[in-house]
Amino acid sequence: MTQLRSGWLGALAVVSLSATAGAQQAGQPAGTPEAPIDSPAGGVYVPPPAQAPDPNAGLSQSSRARGPGESDTFDFDRSGGASPVLRGSEGAPGVVSRAMRVPDVYTVERGDTLWGLCDRFYGDPYQWPRVWSYNAQLQNPHWIYPGDELRLRGSSDGASEAMAEGHFSAPRSLVPRRTVFLRDQGYLDDFKRDTLGQVVGSREEQALLSDGNRIYMSIKEGVDLEEGMRLTIFKPVRRPERVSGARRPPGEIVKVLGTVRIDQWDAKRRIARGEIIESIDVIERGALLGNVGRRFDVVPPRKATKDVWARVLTSLYPNVFVAQNQVVFIDRGSEDGIEPGHRLFVVRRGDTWRRSLRSASGMARDRLRMDDPSQVSVETTPTPRSDDDFPEEIVGELRVLRTRKKSSLALITASDRELEAGDRAVMKQGY
Repeated sequence: MTQLRSGWLGALAVVSLSATAGAQQAGQPAGTPEAPIDSPAGGVYVPPPAQAPDPNAGLSQSSRARGPGESDTFDFDRSGGASPVLRGSEGAPGVVSRAMRVPDVYTVERGDTLWGLCDRFYGDPYQWPRVWSYNAQLQNPHWIYPGDELRLRGSSDGASEAMAEGHFSAPRSLVPRRTVFLRDQGYLDDFKRDTLGQVVGSREEQALLSDGNRIYMSIKEGVDLEEGMRLTIFKPVRRPERVSGARRPPGEIVKVLGTVRIDQWDAKRRIARGEIIESIDVIERGALLGNVGRRFDVVPPRKATKDVWARVLTSLYPNVFVAQNQVVFIDRGSEDGIEPGHRLFVVRRGDTWRRSLRSASGMARDRLRMDDPSQVSVETTPTPRSDDDFPEEIVGELRVLRTRKKSSLALITASDRELEAGDRAVMKQGY
């Protein structure tokens, strides 16, 4: 090897004289832009060959052709532009990925949803209730808009760090801790008073309306709206059933169809225009508007100052049986001294097995006589005494979430058997 210096473009080149000579013998032009300097052997400058296209461009590391001694970087380093795909060796038990670090605060961009953000940062879209619980300003998890700032980590959320590093996945939860969120069912205490108007038209030529549609609403007299106000779109479903021994409070159970944001309000014509920003079900002309309470905080227990007896009326859904973590109505309210946080104990008297015979066939009471010499001898199990003769037993506990004058909404915080409409519940003084 002989080192040559060339003034062409101020570059330094190192060439092989033997390779140059071979190229000249083959009739290939060597190119001599300038006489060589300090070249005792008379070598000449040879420009580098044209660079061929890289066949590996755009491929992930594990898909690239590699020469001897080259290793696979396994795509962990994405600085080279490789696609974020992980590939392990054949027979490997699994692949561990490095999740994106979760920022403390994130600014919402167009198209973002809590579901998508949790999938992006946590690797688990079912973490959306966790993020919702960090942002008290969000009345509804579907309502996030470009420019909103969301807190993605709690003040003492060690689980976020662990998930961000790929160590584990936190358990899925359906609602934020200590919060009850009613998605598509609600209750109107005074149907006529709480109904503010109805959907009467749409800018779009559609019979079935949903997210993004602009709708026109007729608002009843005495109601005043403001731009930016949000109203619930709903339709009536049923009144609470009549329960023996219970009073029937006013109000109806309604089905929530969606939410509309008021964009324009004409108080003279009593016509409002708005955009549907949430649709849980199909929305049609004639659907009603109002303020339906859907989110309730589970308040700490509060000691009762008096004894109050109540009856379980119904659940939001038309279930025959209800149990722990479901919401029910009771027939006593604020005028009876019940307040949010009060506890009521559901009590029953009687033989539990005898109670089950109500829905069983007549043969359920039959039993074999084991000491009878005949091949098959059957007798009926006796059920003496009345259920009223037995002591009361606690079978469940309710926590009041919201009260009206004549009724209350309560969460079943504990139950050791199914509850049903008509069950008696008592609020005991001092508990």
